[in-house]
Amino acid sequence: MSVGPDGTHATFAERRGESWRLRMVALSEGAARTVAETPVEMGDPIARPKGAQILYRQAEEALWLVNSDGKQNRRLKLAPGRVGAATWAPDGRTILYLNIPEDRTQLNAIREYAPDTASDQLVAKTSQFAHFGFNRDTSVFVGASRNTASPTILILLRTTRRELTLCEHKASHPETVAPVFAPDSQRIYFQSNRDGHPAIYCMHVEKLVEKTDGTL
Repeated sequence: MSVGPDGTHATFAERRGESWRLRMVALSEGAARTVAETPVEMGDPIARPKGAQILYRQAEEALWLVNSDGKQNRRLKLAPGRVGAATWAPDGRTILYLNIPEDRTQLNAIREYAPDTASDQLVAKTSQFAHFGFNRDTSVFVGASRNTASPTILILLRTTRRELTLCEHKASHPETVAPVFAPDSQRIYFQSNRDGHPAIYCMHVEKLVEKTDGTL
């Protein structure tokens, strides 16, 4: 489930028998409506910032986009490979996602897809990120490595495509680390069971990352 950018609606996926449906709830009223229904698996719906569309995923196979009125439900033409973490850029113009090649000897990459032009481009290859986040202007990324020999949290600069190691996350499942920036880009939060139980950790990065405006 996710809550829309304006905080008025929540969106979630629901399974009924062999079909899936995307549901939207008005939080002030509690009234739910069905946006779309399909035999394709639905998960992780995210409303588009400043737009009337919803992004959702079909497991690791694909990303789909549908209008909030249920029209134009379509599969996005992404780069070949499996789809890892994916979400809207803060301005709602593009979708940033983790591309995972079928060949495990190849590097996972952060890519950017623009729905309005159907264009897909490489942002940067990574040291095998299992999950990632980004700051407000998407100039800096933070990732959790799936490398068992080096289970680290790293930041990646978009302009130079260089990485800097911050710490070890030591999580049993790197894809659940889900690192994110604070709105002003001065802290990073991530989750891990490194101490024997799930917990949220915070790291200050004000000496490494420029402060950004916390509002859109």
